[in-house]
Amino acid sequence: MARRFKGLIAGGLALCAVPASAETLPASGVYPAGNDAAAALGTIAIEPFGGVDGQQLGIAVADRLRSVTIRGEPYFLVIPVTARPQADAVLQGTAGAETSRRESGTREEEVCVERDEDRDCIRKEKQKIPCWDQVVRLDATVRLVGVEGELIHGFDRADEQAQRFCQGDDRPSTEALVRQLAARYADSLRSDLAPVERFEQVRVMETRKGLSRDDGRAFRDAVRLTKDDPDAACAAWSALEAANPDNAAVLFDLGLCAESRGELYEAFDYYRRVIAAGEDAGYARQGAARIEARWRANAQLESRRGS
Repeated sequence: MARRFKGLIAGGLALCAVPASAETLPASGVYPAGNDAAAALGTIAIEPFGGVDGQQLGIAVADRLRSVTIRGEPYFLVIPVTARPQADAVLQGTAGAETSRRESGTREEEVCVERDEDRDCIRKEKQKIPCWDQVVRLDATVRLVGVEGELIHGFDRADEQAQRFCQGDDRPSTEALVRQLAARYADSLRSDLAPVERFEQVRVMETRKGLSRDDGRAFRDAVRLTKDDPDAACAAWSALEAANPDNAAVLFDLGLCAESRGELYEAFDYYRRVIAAGEDAGYARQGAARIEARWRANAQLESRRGS
């Protein structure tokens, strides 16, 4: 399975691969899982979870891990524990929920205060009726254990979900609230165990500070080109670099162009130059952080290919 990711590591996306929006460029890529060792796994066996609500959590986790894809390819093979000898690791867990009710103010409603002899309402008044929150707290403990018994990842979490209801309403379903919590837990665990592919548009820097009048006009025109012709916008910024080698906006936008093309080392160098200048460096720090994260994700994919 790991070999399928070989082609995902080296390249990025061409500028035309994602529809451009005004004043942005695409900066899409694969970002890392929270746990490097877990991200290197190919096959995970899931034991039945213990606890009163363990089955609900186990189903949510298994479904979420099965749904993980990177560039259209499934990331994990999720198998039952009966096929444990084929697994790289085993996921174990337990979960239990507690339900409580707390006061939640009032709600104003029209209430019938007088009826006729046929029991039809003939007079209503606005009254405040009491309300409560139905609160469900789910405690979960999950362990991902390697074939040699080593702990790869631990996940301990307690969270709650509340739903308001008032006198006369149906009381919210505890089971529905548990399902919501289980889905939320599964999303968090998915982020810990597997990389994520993000498709995003990043805003270009638009300031013309420090540019001559003519260069400022050329820079403004380049920004406008990002909507319909990002390649031309990048070419225009490149033409401005020689005369403006220290301009933060020119350097950042060229870095974003390189990041969009998947040329991560070139992009990082441009962002580093902006940061070193110490002015208008916020965008560049975010860009450098994206590049470092993508390098880590690439290393995670490499570890799968080599396993």
